[in-house]
Amino acid sequence: MSKHVSMQNIADRLGISKYTVSQALSGKDGVSDETRLKIMETARTMGYRKKINKSPAAAGLFQERDGRRKEITSSSSDPYMLVWIHSAKQQDPFFWPKVIDGLAQTCRDLQADYMLISVPPHREDELAMPGFLDPARCMGHILLGTFSTRAVISLQQTGLPLVLVDHEEPLVDVDCVVNSNVDAAVAASKQLFREGCDSLVFVGSDSFSVSFRERALGCRIAAEEAAESGRPVCLSKWNVPYASPTWPHDLAVRVGSVSTSELPDGFICANDHIALRLMALLKQRGFDIPGQCRVIGFDNIEAAAASSPTLSTVELSKELLGIRAVETLLYRKRHPGRAHEKIVLAPEFIARASG
Repeated sequence: MSKHVSMQNIADRLGISKYTVSQALSGKDGVSDETRLKIMETARTMGYRKKINKSPAAAGLFQERDGRRKEITSSSSDPYMLVWIHSAKQQDPFFWPKVIDGLAQTCRDLQADYMLISVPPHREDELAMPGFLDPARCMGHILLGTFSTRAVISLQQTGLPLVLVDHEEPLVDVDCVVNSNVDAAVAASKQLFREGCDSLVFVGSDSFSVSFRERALGCRIAAEEAAESGRPVCLSKWNVPYASPTWPHDLAVRVGSVSTSELPDGFICANDHIALRLMALLKQRGFDIPGQCRVIGFDNIEAAAASSPTLSTVELSKELLGIRAVETLLYRKRHPGRAHEKIVLAPEFIARASG
């Protein structure tokens, strides 16, 4: 191999332009995280000798310890864990940043390093440790959110500890840390039953996430239990496509089509974001909350306590998911032969004015 590896050599190896390689290695914007990591890995593998600059887009190569930025490279000596998350979930402003905050704080407290890897949708089934990292120093993997069975198995086969967060995989014997979304929805439903609500609507889309699907299931279970006890409850669903940017419009159309006589007693929304938008739309129609209908959300985001009326919600652990994920991985590292565990975090209902 040539001692003088050029940007053009790297570009030729990857089948991309020299300009893209230059942008990535100089730390400039305009290059996707996936492409940047691939270019940096290839540059190191080929023996590229010039300095490689990191940009905010390559933040996955750095983590903080005691408030200081620390690079994880093949020359580092400290152990680390790999944390995988779908690129789309990284953009979620409400849930996953809190999970990562809990994970990061626990790593700092334990003097551990981690590397956050953003996975684009088309690469989900190709999870592989970056080539510039030393696999001997990797303590294990943490998967944030739902990944395919194939992706879970691919990491399990590395022989390193693996912890799933907010997802369980029945086909793979592996540790997981999850929220009890079904129990949370049952609690929210029963709260509305206690307030005299006999007609409920669940607002959300099963296809968006496992959490949304489990919350819808919890509402159905509560309605069935109520019917068995002699109190029939009418439960329906508004399938609002939360993954689509048009979901606020779709929700507005639904609310606009409801007459006063058709207004349900209560709404259970798949998260607080949907619930807050729903309350605004209901108020625009002149409906009184909680006088004519009640609204409950999930996640207890900051805006829930500041809304008018204040939003009743279910607190589901976010930071604690990250904390327990790190603790579970380290426990598995120390006790590899013990039975795998499913750690279920209990919900807490937050009673406010709307519900």
